[in-house]
Amino acid sequence: MAAPCDQCLGREAGMQQIADMILRQCSTEEILAALCEQVARAGEGGECAFLLSDGSGWKRVAAADLSPESRAILNGLDADALSAALLVWESGSGQQHFALERGWARHLYSGVGELLGIILFPGYLGAAPQGEHAAHIESACRLAVLAIEQNNLIQELSFRANHDALTALTNRTSYERQLRGMLRAGRPMVGLLHAGLDRFRLINDVLGQRVGNQLLVEVARRFQSCAGRDGVLARTGGDEFALLLPSVECEDSAVAVAHELLDTLREPFLVDGHEVFLSAGIGLACSGPESTPESLQHEAFIAFYQAKRAGRGRVMRFEASMAQTPPERLEMEKRLRFALQRGEFVLYYQPQFSLLSGSVSGVEVLLRWRPDGLGMISPAAFIPILEDTGQIVAVGAWVLREACRQAAIWNRRSEFPLRVAVNISALQIADSNFPAVVQSALDESGIPASSLELELTESVFVGDFAAASRILHQLRGTGATLALDDFGAGQSSLAYLNQLPFDRLKVDQSFIRPIAEGDSCPPLVNSIVTMARTLGMATIAEGIETAHQATVLGQARCDEGQGFYFARPMPVAELEHTYLPEAGSSAERRLVRTDAGLLVPERGSGIDVQGAPELRRGG
Repeated sequence: MAAPCDQCLGREAGMQQIADMILRQCSTEEILAALCEQVARAGEGGECAFLLSDGSGWKRVAAADLSPESRAILNGLDADALSAALLVWESGSGQQHFALERGWARHLYSGVGELLGIILFPGYLGAAPQGEHAAHIESACRLAVLAIEQNNLIQELSFRANHDALTALTNRTSYERQLRGMLRAGRPMVGLLHAGLDRFRLINDVLGQRVGNQLLVEVARRFQSCAGRDGVLARTGGDEFALLLPSVECEDSAVAVAHELLDTLREPFLVDGHEVFLSAGIGLACSGPESTPESLQHEAFIAFYQAKRAGRGRVMRFEASMAQTPPERLEMEKRLRFALQRGEFVLYYQPQFSLLSGSVSGVEVLLRWRPDGLGMISPAAFIPILEDTGQIVAVGAWVLREACRQAAIWNRRSEFPLRVAVNISALQIADSNFPAVVQSALDESGIPASSLELELTESVFVGDFAAASRILHQLRGTGATLALDDFGAGQSSLAYLNQLPFDRLKVDQSFIRPIAEGDSCPPLVNSIVTMARTLGMATIAEGIETAHQATVLGQARCDEGQGFYFARPMPVAELEHTYLPEAGSSAERRLVRTDAGLLVPERGSGIDVQGAPELRRGG
């Protein structure tokens, strides 16, 4: 066999360097410039350029060895001119290439067929490239597509990390960061308005979530008109909004803006043939010399709470006499203090399915609270209190031990160990003793360490990254696997993924929910799955609610899925009866693929998909 030529080895080394640049997340311009140099040196014509669309036309992003004539042509080239100049040429492989009057070009497509850019060779005089040169160009194109898709993914994740997915307003994380910056800058007075729509849940239930979402978008648009040039309007959750006023002369100025917000709601909303009248309650607080972001938000929320209690369409400014803990919360804190020793906490389990085989691949462990005489309490009501009081550390340790104990029971019944995924709080990660707690739970139960997965959100490492990184590597040292939960919903960073030992990436349900019947998998989800695979991580999609969503995610090579389409969270007895038959039983619970390619429950599997829409409303 002939030895590879020095030129070929040089090309391979150059391409490897560019692949390393992509992994280091160098800028797209740097990567494409390096590719231009590589391709230009290898070609006969010498000239090379990459064009990317900026929405209105084609923009030259990188170029190598362009002649003055070629540079002048490309600088003035718009989309129409380029399209007119390109003639379709079919290669033997079926790829579409394009021949200019003088030169040659090729379109760059994403994995889902989206046009990303063009590579041009203005000075190429021959027919389409052949042989090693053509293969070299193909390698360059693949790397270019990967770099462009990575850049698009980073930009999209950055936007999502700072903006509400529905209204495109600033989200809570970004608004709190900006509030902190305003107070640090020493502004004389910062005003904070906390607004919540009246009776919105009723409207949502009667008219449906789609109409409710359209209303929220229109409310955001009207509120934005009151924000002024410097104001920051955010959607903080559900039907609640916050407006930051960076420089107010006095509280009366903030009160005036609050009434302007209410005035924008006086005109009825016409949505989907419905005429809807809305009002809101608004609480406001203004900063003083000792204000912190937390204290100012707390004061605005207390005023908001009082405004809602006073009736519809009210504005309340914070007064010191309001700063008393609501009796309902005090009572809940009191009960939670003894809930663990009274045995009031229970664990529910939500199955996770392989999108390839349809088999149960694991379960997510979810904490529930059932105090005597009160029925089941929503996790949204009690988990923040556990966090605020620090009790989450002790309760979380109990969850770990109980989940591992239960996994040991299941593993004794089956020849295949079942993965149990346990949510971990940032407070637990901040505890230097936490890796020992995990190791103790594994030792006591005797389960394989790989059967335990620890789910963490991005909030764990956006503070002291170095300390969080040390703890995560210690946790990985126990043999347990690590999953990054709600990916894309917070301060998403691919740089973090390169530095932290995550095994699995959970795609946030906000990416999955918009996939409607007939839609293909969104390009962003495709990019996340591709990037995770490149980094050696598995992927699991959260919040799957339809067969179509499950199917397109499987086609996008997402590894696993969970959501109400498959199964709701359930107590251990129901999970065992429906999904975890005894070893050797013929009652295997799984999904099957139809002739149309859809993943659906197997007949007699006990999976109640018909109940899923009702469950979604309750969830």
